Amino acid sequence: MIIKRPEQYHGNNNKRPFFEGWYHKMSTSNGETLVLIPGIYRSGVSEYETAFLMIYQGSNGNLEYIPYHVSDFDCNKKDYSLHLGENYFSLDKVKLNLNTEKINLNGTILSNDLKPWPVTLLEPGCMGWYAYVPTMECFHGILSMNHTLNGQLTLNNSKLNFDGGKGYIEKDWGQNFPKNWIWAQSNHFQDTELSVSISLATIPWKKSHFSGYIVGVQHKDIIHRFTPYRKSKITHLRYDGTFLEWHVKSGGVEIQFNLERGTKSGLLYAPDETDMVPKVAEYLDGRINCKLIVNGECILKIRLIKPLLKLLAIPIHLLKVLNKLLFFYACALINTGSS
Repeated sequence: MIIKRPEQYHGNNNKRPFFEGWYHKMSTSNGETLVLIPGIYRSGVSEYETAFLMIYQGSNGNLEYIPYHVSDFDCNKKDYSLHLGENYFSLDKVKLNLNTEKINLNGTILSNDLKPWPVTLLEPGCMGWYAYVPTMECFHGILSMNHTLNGQLTLNNSKLNFDGGKGYIEKDWGQNFPKNWIWAQSNHFQDTELSVSISLATIPWKKSHFSGYIVGVQHKDIIHRFTPYRKSKITHLRYDGTFLEWHVKSGGVEIQFNLERGTKSGLLYAPDETDMVPKVAEYLDGRINCKLIVNGECILKIRLIKPLLKLLAIPIHLLKVLNKLLFFYACALINTGSS
């Protein structure tokens, strides 16, 4: 069987509805963050289609959504090598030549020592065997948990030097986004070889839905993976609308998170029935603490030292997801006789 890797373009058959977008987060060594999201969208209720580029500035929350004609979107069928207008995107290189009335962005950034979520025949990426289910409405891929950057960009009148910076790349594709979700990611800790990615969502499934989660903790060359299909277990979960405490265990490894939603956010575009529309709030000033425990011993206890670089998205319908997971967590406690 030939595995179609997550980073590859999945829209060559022109199916509808369809969207696909690659999320490049790039941070300088002194804490400035830039997010670039190239992608494509096709409506399922009309013939409308568009390519696009989103540019999200972490320093001020400014977001630019730039539409392109689909003829300007040219992605290699075998790997992630995307030309979008005069811009180029791949796993190891981003080259920008963008000049509009609102934004001028030019330069080249190189990525080195990428650390992707492992891809195997039985587990082709972070979605595990769910990646083989054709009726899933949304697919997710983590293309690099953590990598180093080199290069410079000119953004309007500012110079951004990414030499020695940190990067993260993920993507989504399919028919639509999940119904609701939490997403958090950071690789700016005191331990520079640590990166975490956290997602918790309600996933549409035909006429119903189910809740699931994907948690990755990359430390040096080891990635700890926590997912339901790997038989991970939630050992603690509490949410009050602002703070989320979440502990999840897989075998002898447990990760404990404390997440705090921020107050400053940008509104990213996401697929809707007729177009890409602004509806995903991504917070710039959230906070994250995490503790990694292996065989009962705490080997990492980290607090995010640059909270402005924390990107935490919590949609309005989050409580529905958490209530469902809390229900299953409570049932597990009852079944095991815990109190």
